[in-house]
Amino acid sequence: MTWTSLQERINQLPLILAGPILRRTEPNAVTVWLALKESRNVTLEIFDTHKKRLFSGSRQTTQFGTHLHIVAVTAKTSSNILLYGDNYLYNLYFGYGETLHQPGVLTPEGSIKNITYPQYELPSFALVPSHLNDVRIIHGSCRKPHGESLDALVAVDKMIKEALEQDPKKRPHQLFLTGDQIYVDDVADALLFMLMDASQTLLGWTERLPDVKNVEELNPGKRNNLATHTAGFTASLSKINTISNLAKSHLFTLGEFLTMYLFAWSDVLWTKPEDFPTFEDVHPDAPRFGRGRTSFREDVGYLQDFQATLKDVRRALANIPTYMIFDDHEITDDWFLNVAWCDRTLNKPLGRRVLQNALLAYAVCQAWGNTPEQFEQGKPGDALLKAAEAWSTSFGITAQHEQEITLRVGLPSLTDIRTSHPRRVTYQEGSLKWHYTVTGPEYEVLVLDTRTWRAFPGQDFDFPALLSVEGCDEQISKVVRPENAKVTLVISPGPVIGLPFLEAVQKIAKSVTEKLGCAAWGFDPEAWGLEETAIERLFARLALRALPAQKSRVIILSGDVHYSFAARLQYLAIRPFQSSHYVETLDAASLQLVVAQFTSSSLKNEAKGLGGSRSLHTKGFVPFRIIKYIPTIEILGWENKGGKELEIGVFYTLVDNTVQHLPWRLKGSPAKVNLVQERDCFRALQITKKPEWWYRIDFLLAKSEKINQLRSSHPVQSYSVKAPLPGQDRKPLLEQYLAMAKNYRDYIGKKGQGKEVVGLNNIGEITFELVNGKEIAVQTLWWRLESCQKGKLLEPFPLTRTEVSLVFDDQNYPMDEVLREVKP
Repeated sequence: MTWTSLQERINQLPLILAGPILRRTEPNAVTVWLALKESRNVTLEIFDTHKKRLFSGSRQTTQFGTHLHIVAVTAKTSSNILLYGDNYLYNLYFGYGETLHQPGVLTPEGSIKNITYPQYELPSFALVPSHLNDVRIIHGSCRKPHGESLDALVAVDKMIKEALEQDPKKRPHQLFLTGDQIYVDDVADALLFMLMDASQTLLGWTERLPDVKNVEELNPGKRNNLATHTAGFTASLSKINTISNLAKSHLFTLGEFLTMYLFAWSDVLWTKPEDFPTFEDVHPDAPRFGRGRTSFREDVGYLQDFQATLKDVRRALANIPTYMIFDDHEITDDWFLNVAWCDRTLNKPLGRRVLQNALLAYAVCQAWGNTPEQFEQGKPGDALLKAAEAWSTSFGITAQHEQEITLRVGLPSLTDIRTSHPRRVTYQEGSLKWHYTVTGPEYEVLVLDTRTWRAFPGQDFDFPALLSVEGCDEQISKVVRPENAKVTLVISPGPVIGLPFLEAVQKIAKSVTEKLGCAAWGFDPEAWGLEETAIERLFARLALRALPAQKSRVIILSGDVHYSFAARLQYLAIRPFQSSHYVETLDAASLQLVVAQFTSSSLKNEAKGLGGSRSLHTKGFVPFRIIKYIPTIEILGWENKGGKELEIGVFYTLVDNTVQHLPWRLKGSPAKVNLVQERDCFRALQITKKPEWWYRIDFLLAKSEKINQLRSSHPVQSYSVKAPLPGQDRKPLLEQYLAMAKNYRDYIGKKGQGKEVVGLNNIGEITFELVNGKEIAVQTLWWRLESCQKGKLLEPFPLTRTEVSLVFDDQNYPMDEVLREVKP
């Protein structure tokens, strides 16, 4: 078989090219996203499980090309008809008598089975339950089509399917995709070849890119010079500032961005695996025995693995409310990293056009479903869609429409950033807001935009503050907390509490590269903990949200880093950072905050080799120590306005057999001390200045589970075992799964292998439980072991369970230890 262009296949394809994807879902409103090959006025109808019609809504598609029409249609009613915890169905109507069941709409023959489960004849969903302990939330990030191994997002299909078979009340209720839903800066040559072909067919026009003088440089594998120099992007800049070839197939045009989303979420546009383009198709001018063929074949193999699970992923996305937020790879690597990055890119016409295209595609394919109210008539999103449609109709050459798109997606100028005080990415009135909130009966969700509300304290290459003061106000402090919210979930694309070892590497890298006169681009130096004002301000604002109750419980869901782990923070304050709130005593009347940091990454982007995620999987939190230990951090802090020298106490040390006491002074605002680092056998500490806040962070081991005999005398008959539902006994089902695994001994016998850090493709499940009278939040990570039978694949399974106590005075994490040197 040979490669066939989409142009030759388009007439045989169904009306729906991608979707339906179920998006924001509330008691009075449901939104579904779709991409169609023809213009339609789409109607969404909501039913109960007895097929009684409840309410509906319609919306006209927005045209982006001859064969590409996109819509996020919302069914809405004035009252709260849908009940928390109940299951519901939906159907879609396209005019001309067309529904999902009509031949040629979803499939050529009219079958709807590809997006439904056997219990229902239509796609279904459940609203979140009324009680927190019944809620089941899924989260994941970082899904690169040619990433190594198999896509963990497919596990959501297994979760829904098995819950509906056993107990529909226990189906997963919400899916949060926390960043890097697509990769635009690291694209396989074969995939770019297919995207360019699909873009040309679907749009019917070719975008003229500024500053591209030689169109041959737009071919797959040839774009690195344009991406790195003409556009100013940094994806190909390595750890020592040399140039790799990573961005050789970076996406540039609007059509490429839009079709990437379609390829990521649907199997419709893909050709058969045996018909994939060959090396000669993609690189017709390459030498017959030249370089690149081996890596090309490897990438194609991973792409075929990705394609193989798309049917199941598509079904899952049609049946679970899904919420999304960007990180950087939807736009480009290290987007808005620091002022130096902005300086490289924002004054370059090609750089600005690519950023604009990426943000427009994100708005249409992700943000529209997150906040459909922003896309109603007269709102910024509606203006954006009209401008985008007009710009596409003009084949991308009308400056007026391009300027409107730039405004609505909020793309700032370099002057805006450099002249703001303090320097930050500035919000433009009339632009879309990417952050948003979701509320349930007993919890709230704050989805943070840590890219377009950044501040840049310090010099051009210094670490960014992921949320400026204005960003914290807008996204946290001004958001009214529901009275019935028992916990606050925060979606931060990057972990707020990061692994100390890796953040230390980033600090060292910055210091070394500064001395060498270059930038540490390749080390991704943008963790929350690297910029101390940002992380202390965040903790303070989250703690203050609990007022007047004094106690706040927060669950942070993150991705980005390509490995998964769990940590716990216990925070107390008499005066939180940059706050006027003040409590006199250091006792229980202090403001209190408990944080469970749950990180799940990547869905499909694990990496072998030294320093890759697989090495963290086997080694854990501190990969290069001979003696294993679980790190703990203890922090005392003072605001210390102005940052001048602050004396906090004394330390006693032995010099020439004489005990000397020396003043202990700090600088900076905030002024902080990590007591774990300061304690040693040769000195004693005494802190005489009362700290304004203090906290401890514990990095947690997965729950130890005793396993009985695994091997049966009979051969394994089935390579699929049902996973335990929330509340079920895990042990017997886990033992069945392990019995099928070749590497089960590693899982049960080694301290690594996912006990501290999961470095294989994974997805996280969040539940809330009461164990021995103690309220806990649980992250259960689903990943795969290797099959003991050649040619068989094991499904993802809930292998790593980590429990985080939400109790403020939990004696397993004593706060009095943090204050033991304080003698004010």
